[in-house]
Amino acid sequence: MTVPGDLIGGDPAEVERGLDAWVATFEHKAERYQQLQQRVEGVRISATSPSGVVTVTVDADGALVDARFTDQLARTTPDDLGRQLLIALNDAKAQITSRVREIAGDTLDEDGAARIAGYYAQKFAAPDEPDPRGGPSSTGRQGTGPSSTGRPSAGPARREPTDHDEFGDDTVFDES
Repeated sequence: MTVPGDLIGGDPAEVERGLDAWVATFEHKAERYQQLQQRVEGVRISATSPSGVVTVTVDADGALVDARFTDQLARTTPDDLGRQLLIALNDAKAQITSRVREIAGDTLDEDGAARIAGYYAQKFAAPDEPDPRGGPSSTGRQGTGPSSTGRPSAGPARREPTDHDEFGDDTVFDES
C-alpha cells in the first residue's frame, strides 16, 4: 500500500485528509479480516469413510474435533479401522480449502480471497503423502496408509521464510 499524498512538501490539510483516509482503509480491512477469522473459526467439515464405519469432523486447521463410529466397528479389524479413519480424515481436510475460499469470497475482495485460499491450499497440499486407500498418491506412487513409522505424516514441509516474514513465518493475513 502506498503512502497518500506528499507528506513532506504538501498542503498540511491535504496530508491530514490523506492520512485519515489511509487509516480508515486499514481499519476497514482489519474489520473484514476479524470477521473472516471469526467465520473460519466456526468451520466444521465432516466426512464418512467408504465402509461407513467412521465419520470424522475437522475444523479449519484440519484438527480432528469429532469421530463417530457405527455398529460396523465390531466387525472391523484394527488395521482396516485405521485406514478408514485416515481416509475419512483426508477427505474432510480436502474440503477445507474450498469452504474457506467460499467464506473469504463473501468477506474480502477477490485478491484477498485468493490469497487466503492459496494459503489453505498450500497448507493442506500433501503430494508426497501416500493414499491410505492403497492406491497411487498424487505423485503416482503406490501408498499403503500411514508412514513407515506407522503414524500419519506431519503434513507438508515448511518453506523457508522470505524477506517480508518479520517473525520468520507467513500468516494467512500477509499483504502481497
